[in-house]
Amino acid sequence: MASDGQPIAVMGASRGTGMQCVLYMAKRKIAVKAIARDPGACRSEVDSRLPGNYRQFVTYCKADVTEPKTLAPAVRGCRGLIYAATATAGWRLPFYDNKDTPPQVDFEGAVAAATAAAAEGVNRFILVSCLSVTRPSHPMHITKNTMMGRIMDWKLLGEQGVQKVYDHVAKSSSRDMAVTIIRPGFLTDDAPEGPSGLLVDTGDSLAGSVSRADLASICVEAIWNPNAKGLVFEIVSGKQGGNYPVCTNYEQIFHTLKNGYLPVSPVLYHCRNDYARDLFGSQVTTPSCMQQTGLRGLCSVPDTPC
Repeated sequence: MASDGQPIAVMGASRGTGMQCVLYMAKRKIAVKAIARDPGACRSEVDSRLPGNYRQFVTYCKADVTEPKTLAPAVRGCRGLIYAATATAGWRLPFYDNKDTPPQVDFEGAVAAATAAAAEGVNRFILVSCLSVTRPSHPMHITKNTMMGRIMDWKLLGEQGVQKVYDHVAKSSSRDMAVTIIRPGFLTDDAPEGPSGLLVDTGDSLAGSVSRADLASICVEAIWNPNAKGLVFEIVSGKQGGNYPVCTNYEQIFHTLKNGYLPVSPVLYHCRNDYARDLFGSQVTTPSCMQQTGLRGLCSVPDTPC
């Protein structure tokens, strides 16, 4: 992995996983563009955590995922985009205009970011989603949905919308365009375990937690690894071995995921489309952000049967 001069953009760079992505790349001398509503505050936070000799690798850009027109200029010229933004508010209160709720950030914001990135020819789009997003009866799913305005349902719709945008553009473009969706378990601020301390799987069947630092590292590594293209997978911390191959580096992790060396999960994308339709019905429509682009209508729920 080496920087080729094109920066990697990070949306949601001011805190949490997004901040960890910025730090991970800067410490490896990779050009990174931290995108935030308040670049000054973001810079202050990064500088407080990053040694001075690495700060030259970080640039800052003002943009807002709930304001689609700000996104294309922010990602222009970037090699990849990590979308680590997520809602900070749950249920919207009557007469209170809060644009940080799940439908605006985890659904429309994600699709707006993918639309802007695809239009600008950004090759890799990494979407940070959430474990159990397709399991409505899972305790993590129930808890997050209850506390955060059905955030898991909006994250699932965000996944589908992002995939449709990039799939559409990839079919009509000669550029190597691809999405990777990563679904972490409960996020912690623990020290990173490294690749040998991580469990990965597909089919949304894992349970557990993972540090934001470990999540950030695999997000960044996915941009350069060809085996990560098109993957949707879960990640938690855990002891490797048994059903899970021992992987000492990220190359082995992505190779394992791509080539199907993991156990077959009993939980696949069962009824995810019907589930979304039952939840939202006719409300599942094109976000307003898509009306401003040539990709309008790509984020509706897929019509393919379960």
